[in-house]
Parts: sequence; structure tokens; C-alpha cells
Amino acid sequence: MKFTFSHRITFGLLIMAGLLILVGSLALITTKNVQGVSRAIMRENVSSLKAAEELEIALLNQKGLVASYFLDGNSLWLKTIEERKKDFDSWFKKAQGVALTDNEKKILQDVSSLYKVYDRQRNKAIKLYQSGNTVEAKNVLLNDMKTSIDSLYQKCEDLILANEGLIAEAEVASQGNVIRMTFLIWSTIIITLLLGSLIGFFISRKINEQLVRTAKLASLGQLSANIAHEIRNPLTSIKMRLYSLQEGVSKDSPVSDDLNVINGEIGRMEGTINNFLDFARPPELNLQSADIGKILEGTINLITPKARSQKIVIQKHFSDLPIELKIDKEQIRQVFLNIMLNAIEAMPEGGILEIAVAKVEDKKLNKCLEIKISDTGTGMPPEIKRKITEPFFTTKAEGTGLGLFIASRIVNMHKGNLEIESQAGKGTIATVRVSMV
Repeated sequence: MKFTFSHRITFGLLIMAGLLILVGSLALITTKNVQGVSRAIMRENVSSLKAAEELEIALLNQKGLVASYFLDGNSLWLKTIEERKKDFDSWFKKAQGVALTDNEKKILQDVSSLYKVYDRQRNKAIKLYQSGNTVEAKNVLLNDMKTSIDSLYQKCEDLILANEGLIAEAEVASQGNVIRMTFLIWSTIIITLLLGSLIGFFISRKINEQLVRTAKLASLGQLSANIAHEIRNPLTSIKMRLYSLQEGVSKDSPVSDDLNVINGEIGRMEGTINNFLDFARPPELNLQSADIGKILEGTINLITPKARSQKIVIQKHFSDLPIELKIDKEQIRQVFLNIMLNAIEAMPEGGILEIAVAKVEDKKLNKCLEIKISDTGTGMPPEIKRKITEPFFTTKAEGTGLGLFIASRIVNMHKGNLEIESQAGKGTIATVRVSMV
């Protein structure tokens, strides 16, 4: 048989197809290899690192509570202190359980000793305050307790650094194998000329984007925890001075109103700090059966006064309710509240806020519940809409840029999705879908 030009083309295409299959196989092997390395790191190191980070956050969550108790004398602060102590003890035990080296165990022993000292100082300050000796109580708080908690924080940082060092060592150990596999892939891609190079380029770019995004989120999470720590230090001092000022000012004095405003602004700053901590440490889900309609109604009741003040009409379409889903009620309420407040802010001159609930079929989620929250506000141009769920992106002068990012993450943790549709001048539709399976 004559070997024609078309035969040559077919033969060439078959060789190209074989090379592409080889490239795909090598890419698959490399992916599995990287995944295997990642799983090994996760098993051996990351659980220990997470426990160390959570231990530090549990410590940070205790700062300022005694100062708050001194400010208003509310016994609820004492209850909060006990709850935070239990949280710290829980993470300390987890950190002990996953400690890998003698160095980590030594650091944890130091943390235990320092925390016992700090707890005794805290109890002493509280007893002094309750007995009326406020001057001595403040002295213990400002000197002894501050020194102890700073030492504790440094030990937690040492523990985190020790775990990060272990992870870095594990990554270096696997680097040689990854480099060899990468060389084989690129050699094959060069042989396949343009087509192989394009495939390799797109695969590498996609993997690189995912790695960069993961690295950015990890860095931002650590940065958020550090920012929260650095802000809470001066806030605690401000609370102390504010407490001293309020003791010397009568309630009828004009200065008293100014001090109350300052106290309120401090509370607002603490709320912002909590947002940063939520970003740094995604809260675990507390799943339980709940009526989604009751959650929506409760959220609507919260925003109704603000909506009325802006002449916004709320329309509800709950024909498929009641429906019970296994969800975290508080976190889902946070999602709805954040979206509704954003919608209200987009309608400063009034408008319509519409909430619709329906059962739908989704390609990824199968049978699911769809909650649409739409407004007739200002809407968003495409360049803003694309970034609206990214962390720290905001168009508000006083916003943190974490609201929709955290809302999206909460929905994803519920195995659902959050979609935002918007057009400038035509309003916005936020669609939350949660699987009913």
C-alpha cells in the first residue's frame, strides 16, 4: 500500500495523541505524588500546626475580659472567662496529643506553667476588685497579668514556628522527587511542540494559581491573628484608662456622654477584630435540624427597622416552607444578615428587598433549597462583581472586606454555593443554594 501524505498526517496525529496521553499520564503521576506528599505533611505536621495556632487564638480570646469586667462589673464576663479557659484547656490537650518533637513538648510544658501563673494572677485581680480594692486589682492587671500573657503569647509563637520548621523540612525532603517528575513532563511537552507546550502551560498556570491563592489565604490568616493581637493590646489599655475616667465622672456630666461614645467605639473595634479572627480561624459547624423559614423570618425582623427608616419595602415569597435542613443556625443567619444589610445599604433612597425560597434541581448539588435575596439598588459593575467575594476587597469607607468572603465560605462549608448577579443601576441578586440531601 502506498504511504500517502494523508497517511503520514494520520500517523503524525497518532504519535501526537500518544505523546499527549503520555503527558497526561505523567501529569497524573505528578499530581498523585504531590497529593501523597501533601497528605503525609498533613498527617504528620499540619494537625500539630493547627493545634498550635488555635491555642494562640484561644489565648488571645481571653485578653481584655478582666478589663471588661472591671469596666461594668457584669458577672457575665466571669462566665465568659470560664468558657474561654475551657476552650484553651481543650486546645492545649489537643496540642499535647499531636506534639511530634521534644522541643514542642518542652514548649508546651512552659505554656502550662505560665498559664497557671496567669490564671492565679487573674483570680487574684478579680477577688481584689470584688473586695473593693480596685487600685490593687488594676495594678495586678496592668503589670503582672500583662507580663504573663505576653510571655504566654511568645511561647505560642515559638510553638507555631517549630511546627512551620517541621513542615518546611518535609517539603524540602520531597523537593528532589518533584523536580525530577517536573523535568520529565517538560521534556515531553517540548517534544510535542506547540500543542504539548500549550497544554503544559495551561496546567502549570492553573496549579500555580491555586498554590498562590492558598499561600495568600494562609498568609492573610496569620496576618489577621497578628493584627488582632496588636490591636487588642492598646485596646485593653484604653479600656483601663476609660474605666478610671468613668469612676471619676458623674452620670450627669457632659463628659459622661463622651465617655459612653468612646466605649461604644471600642466595642465596634472589637467587632472588627472578631471578623479578622473569623477569617483566620474558620469556625466549626454545629449542625442541627432547623427550619430555614424561621431563620429567615428572624433575620428579616432584625433588619426591618432599618429598612423602614430608608423606605424599603420587604417582599417575601415562602411558598415551599416550612423546610427543615441540617445546618448551623447561627452561621447561616450570619450569611442572610450580611446579604440583607448589603442590599439595604445599596438602596439609600428606598426600594424593594425581595426574599424568595424555592426547591430546585442543581447539577452539582442535585436536590437543593434556593434562597434568592434581591434588591433594586445601585448594583455593581462587572469589575467590582468579580472581586466582591475576595477577602479584604470592599467599596465601603468603613468596611473590612470580609463579610461576603466569610458568608461564601460558610455556605461552601454547608456543601452549597453563593452566587452574586448584579448590573450597575439595576440592582443585585444574591442566590444561596444548600443541598437537601
